[in-house]
Amino acid sequence: MKMKNFFAVFLVLGVVLGGYSLVTAAEAILKDYNAVIVKDLEVPSGSPAPESAGTQMAEKAVYQIKRYNEKYHLFDTIVKEGGKAGKAVPSGEKVLIIKGEVKEYTPPTVGRRIGRSFIPGVGGHLGSASFTAHYKFIDKESGNVIYETDLQTSSTASNDTPEYAMDRNGEALVKYIIKLKGK
Repeated sequence: MKMKNFFAVFLVLGVVLGGYSLVTAAEAILKDYNAVIVKDLEVPSGSPAPESAGTQMAEKAVYQIKRYNEKYHLFDTIVKEGGKAGKAVPSGEKVLIIKGEVKEYTPPTVGRRIGRSFIPGVGGHLGSASFTAHYKFIDKESGNVIYETDLQTSSTASNDTPEYAMDRNGEALVKYIIKLKGK
């Protein structure tokens, strides 16, 4: 009986530690990149999102990356493609391109907000606007997609707008980048 327990503990420990090494290895896939270019997100035709949502989201992403860059030193160069700054990426830097597509753009509704207000404990803090984007991280030199992810965020009660949900999406994006850089 003791041998079975020992084997079970050994097996569980092996799975946990083996899984942990895979997770930590996958997290640092962006560690070598020292420049980033953010492209405007594509807005599919027929989407409820306005045409300007793609440009607006790219600007919010650049803002959030710059904001977190002060603390975590993620990139040497952060540029929005076609931005006003005209800052070029120095040659010799490994460049990451972030582009994406707007998947969901939901304006707030009174009915949804009232329905959420009945959720005990959290109902008063939930908004009804949401934003979802599909992001692709691309190596500029090879053109290969390194990683893809969907990020969905919603607004909060005091800021129940899709624009605030987009702000939160930009922050979720940079937190994901921090994770993928291994910081």
